[in-house]
Amino acid sequence: MSELGDGPVHSETPDAVPVTIPVTLVAGYLGAGKTTWLNALLRKGVAPGTLVLVNDFGTINVDAELIDYAGERLLKLSSGCLCCSLSDELGTQLSRIGRWPEPPAALIIETSGVARPRRIADMIRVARRFRLDRIVTLVDLASLAQRLGDSRVGELVADQIASADTLSLNRGDDLDPAERESLMHRLQSLNPAAQVARAGAGVDSSVERTPQPAPARPLTLHPPAADRDPDWQRFAITLPPSLTRQTLEALLVEHADGLARAKGFIQADGRHYVFQWSGGRAEWTPATPRPGASQLVGIGLAGDSFNALITALKALA
Repeated sequence: MSELGDGPVHSETPDAVPVTIPVTLVAGYLGAGKTTWLNALLRKGVAPGTLVLVNDFGTINVDAELIDYAGERLLKLSSGCLCCSLSDELGTQLSRIGRWPEPPAALIIETSGVARPRRIADMIRVARRFRLDRIVTLVDLASLAQRLGDSRVGELVADQIASADTLSLNRGDDLDPAERESLMHRLQSLNPAAQVARAGAGVDSSVERTPQPAPARPLTLHPPAADRDPDWQRFAITLPPSLTRQTLEALLVEHADGLARAKGFIQADGRHYVFQWSGGRAEWTPATPRPGASQLVGIGLAGDSFNALITALKALA
């Protein structure tokens, strides 16, 4: 895996024939299943020479290390954030990729869970040699109602859904039929033109018929000022090797109101794990030992709950 800044930069020759590179944006709120969806797509098969660009919010790019795509065709943005304000980094890197002597056949960008895909799409539309092919937004049905009703993030989640060409649904199997139908109507209200598919063992393995809008109970959002991002706060905490899984999970549950997402490579109970936290759920995946200390990275919402979380995490050291 390489940093984009380390990639080859070559001047274009006068006789070079411009190549249009199709771009797929993979979007969705924190923990919605973007990396899992992308891995399924890669296993299914992509065009030879496809470039995968992964962006994450933390100082360690956990998502990039979990993608089953080796070599210099898996790259990451070093800034670690495509959220509130887009730096010049993405535009710079697109320009570099466009000047490679053998441009990629296609580009897939997995965005940060707090990114607004419309903003990234606008950059792609004005980037030389690139064309936006589609935006796929992953939707966690199990937490969708809670996210949309949250005054801090509801407008962002709605915007991610409204931006999509395809909505890929996750984690809805345990919902009762009435609740699922209500959520489908909400998606229809936000984006009536999108294709709606269910993410499965394949990629978007079954396409669902989108229902007509329900006449009762219109969608209610509690947005902040239009297109203004929440006050995100990021952290990176080194954790001791004596940590237990129970201790960390209990701490995150206690301060869940201020925490949107956490993940890292962690040693706990004498074993090594890839740790993921989203939607109030913890996932521990056994992993091979890594050099260096355990590190947890996360993103939350500014306020007393977030401050208490950071204080409690630092007290573990």
